[in-house]
Amino acid sequence: MLQRVWRSSLLSAATRPSFVRLYAQQPPLGSAVSFIDNLIPEDTTPSSDTPAERTTPPSPTPAPKEPAASGEVDLTHPPSPPKDGYPPRQPPPQPSEQNPMKAQPTSQLSEKLATKEYVLHCKSSRNNTIATLTHENGKTLAWFSGGSCGFKKGNRSSYEAGYQCAVRSFEALQQHAAQQTKQVELKLIFKGFGQGRDALHRALMTTEGEAIRPLVSYIVDRTPIKIGGTRAKKARRL
Repeated sequence: MLQRVWRSSLLSAATRPSFVRLYAQQPPLGSAVSFIDNLIPEDTTPSSDTPAERTTPPSPTPAPKEPAASGEVDLTHPPSPPKDGYPPRQPPPQPSEQNPMKAQPTSQLSEKLATKEYVLHCKSSRNNTIATLTHENGKTLAWFSGGSCGFKKGNRSSYEAGYQCAVRSFEALQQHAAQQTKQVELKLIFKGFGQGRDALHRALMTTEGEAIRPLVSYIVDRTPIKIGGTRAKKARRL
């Protein structure tokens, strides 16, 4: 009785009724493990993992090709060459034709070497007017101010002082231009909003600046405009 209970505990609850019936019919075995192996029925169905039973799926049959539409291009078959043949291959372009901008720096450099540039700086403030004639590299040739033209104190920033500075600057430029064999160009740079600014412009449009007007290449204003910045100077009280 103890042997039957011990062997029945090795099986699950679902197989115990069948175990009791089979144990009454069959003689006792040597071990419980071999007896349990006899209770498990053998699987007679063929396994699909064996090489003999494994089957390969049939290869899909290619679908019949439909004729390409009139607007579509068939990439599987290259087009046939034209009847007259392909045009002859063009020779490679020359370096000058390949890069048309390559010859431009040479021409610009030759033009720059053929010209002599001067710069006339006009600084006009509320107290004075200073006109400076320089080379393109910034080397000073001549300078004139309201004080050097004979004006004193508050008259140095007057319209007449700025006009005299402009006239004397034009005379100095004509003297330097007469010594040059190259073409002379002049650049005007204004700074400040004093009366000398307007005086230089008026002098350039009069007969004193008639010989200088054709030499002017460009005019630029370099007056600094304060945006924020530091605290302004205390206002003067009279």
